[in-house]
This record gives sequence, structure tokens and C-alpha cells, in this order.
Amino acid sequence: MSIRYMDDGFGPYADRGFDAASAHLESNGLHLEPGGDTEQHSRELVKHTLSLEPERVPAITAELFAEAIAIAGAAREAHGKAPVTPYRAQSYWETLKELIDSIHDQ
Repeated sequence: MSIRYMDDGFGPYADRGFDAASAHLESNGLHLEPGGDTEQHSRELVKHTLSLEPERVPAITAELFAEAIAIAGAAREAHGKAPVTPYRAQSYWETLKELIDSIHDQ
């Protein structure tokens, strides 16, 4: 099995993550409005966080991160809470990377 990396830009992987998030949200009675403020904020947050990464990013990790941020943003909006903060997004990104790295180390 070879690992695909996010070498051809952020867009395709974030799109797949957001598509997966929309499917999960809809099956749970929530909705991520395409082009809405929450989606735009979440996309910018994902793009910003991934752009800070000095190493090559595995595509699946980028997709999972985008999916998680999209779901968190929609859930927070549904509960009347403020959007996901850059600090929380970065913290989750670091946790996700450690989890993925631990799989590679085994």
C-alpha cells in the first residue's frame, strides 16, 4: 500500500473531507450549507492549518482533518456556539498527526 500525499494542492482533499462531513451531518439531522459562513470559515481554517505544515501531508490525513473541522463547525453552529477557533483546529491537527504517525510507527 502506498501513501498518497497532498502534493497537488489543498482543494481536492478538502472537498472530499467536506463531502464526507455533509453526508454524516445529514444522516444526523444537521446541515452544512454549501458556501455558507460556517463552511467558508471551516475551509479557511483547514487551509490555514495545512499551509503551516512543513512536511508533506498524507492525503487521507488532510481529508480526515477537513471532515472533522466541518462537522465541528456545523455542530457548534447548530448549538448557537462560535465557530471553531484556530487554536482548537491546530490542537486537533496535532492530535490527528500523532495518531496517524503512531500507526506508521507500528
